[in-house]
Amino acid sequence: MVDQESNSSLADTVSILAKRYGDRTALVQGARSLSYESLAAASARLAHAFRVRGVAPGDQVGIALRDGMDHMTALFALWMLDAVAVPIDFRTRAEERVRLAEEFDLAFMLEDRDLGGGAYPSLVWDGEFAELVARQSATAPDRDPSAGHPAAISLTSGTTGRPAGIVMSHGDLIGRCLGGLVPVDGVSVSAGGRFLNAYPLSFSASRHHSLRHLLIGATILFHPPTFGALELAERVRKDNITFLFAVPATVAAMLDAVGEGDEPYLPMLETLYCGGSGMSAEDKLRAYRRLTPGFLHCFSASLSGTVSILAGEDVLKRPDTEGRVRPNVSVEIVDDEDRPVPHGQVGVLRVRSVGMASHLYRGRDRAAGDRIRNDWAYTGDLARLSEDGFLTVVGRTSDLIIRGGANVHPGEVEAAISRRAGVRDVAVIGYPDPALGEEIAAFVVTDGSIGEAELSAHCRIELQPDKRPRRFILLDALPRNANGKVLRTELRTRL
Repeated sequence: MVDQESNSSLADTVSILAKRYGDRTALVQGARSLSYESLAAASARLAHAFRVRGVAPGDQVGIALRDGMDHMTALFALWMLDAVAVPIDFRTRAEERVRLAEEFDLAFMLEDRDLGGGAYPSLVWDGEFAELVARQSATAPDRDPSAGHPAAISLTSGTTGRPAGIVMSHGDLIGRCLGGLVPVDGVSVSAGGRFLNAYPLSFSASRHHSLRHLLIGATILFHPPTFGALELAERVRKDNITFLFAVPATVAAMLDAVGEGDEPYLPMLETLYCGGSGMSAEDKLRAYRRLTPGFLHCFSASLSGTVSILAGEDVLKRPDTEGRVRPNVSVEIVDDEDRPVPHGQVGVLRVRSVGMASHLYRGRDRAAGDRIRNDWAYTGDLARLSEDGFLTVVGRTSDLIIRGGANVHPGEVEAAISRRAGVRDVAVIGYPDPALGEEIAAFVVTDGSIGEAELSAHCRIELQPDKRPRRFILLDALPRNANGKVLRTELRTRL
């Protein structure tokens, strides 16, 4: 698979950063650290070791490492060989690794230990491999600048089916990282700074924020991926963190952990960048007031990158939206025939942006989303756009509920239920009904002060009859993946 779009490479970028920032600290994990110079040298040694073990240009290599610093070094090392990185969650079980190795034609799986038992080619980062790396040259290996292989295949979350592979060229990835530096009101994009990364680099947002911060000479501190909310907040205070990325579930847990107060708990935090899934208007307001006025919520998609941002005074004025569409992004809301719909009307979201993905792996487009057509990225979301450029996402096309011929968007029902005092979390799905085609079920997490009767009475006030859930299922917590997205397939099995 060859990408002819661009000969630029992130392998060149790490060398440029080493010359620009020299001995400035780039990465920190526990007691270990790497300067920008030593990051380039460590990546070069690792690239030579990969070549010794048989990695060749164009090879697709899974990276399933727990250690964020090693994962980052492995990315640059593979790019120095013109190989293709396929980041994989280190928590993935053996049987799933076998499936991913087959589905994405992996030449190797780089991992902390061989979980496959020979079912796929494993490249284990153990003591023996570390010794091999240490013996290699710190000078980057020679490479063919015209090779043009993609930089990475980013796997989607797989919450509604098998993961799709988003193919990113080096130009796509560089464009996406640089595009994230376009100034937006209420967003700090100052050079340098300290980024606390609390999520595995298999999560595309975590990876892209890390690369973006390296481009501006920041220091990235990797936090253990298993953490408590209060622990994370205290780490921000202790280490003078200026930038933190967190999913909405983590932000909500931080709010509960720090409790009420009149002053921001994290005043030194210039930017609390929240994304990865939907967030209630109440939690957005609480985060802005109680955690930091540098709070922002974004809507992003794997195919296109960040589409819109809610930040600054907009958080107070329009917390029910995903914010303003970014100035370097084009958005259209269209019907099933790809005709633009009027402002305020719900339709299918499509996007053009700097850093938009090249294509999906082996053309595995999805009819209900995650597809590219006529240079538009169809993200699989249903949304509406106001005349003044505020985007509101109401659900996934695959989650649309058709009840008795009426379209019901789960996001609108969830927003209505979340307005009831005592509701902490909610997810709405459809389930088969012989009379109406589909019925509506709401899975709700409460603080214990309300039950099904109160929820039903609230929905009779807030929602039209055809949008009211017919079943309420109370849970202690919604099932979510490591990135904070609700596992709707798991909820459906409970019905």
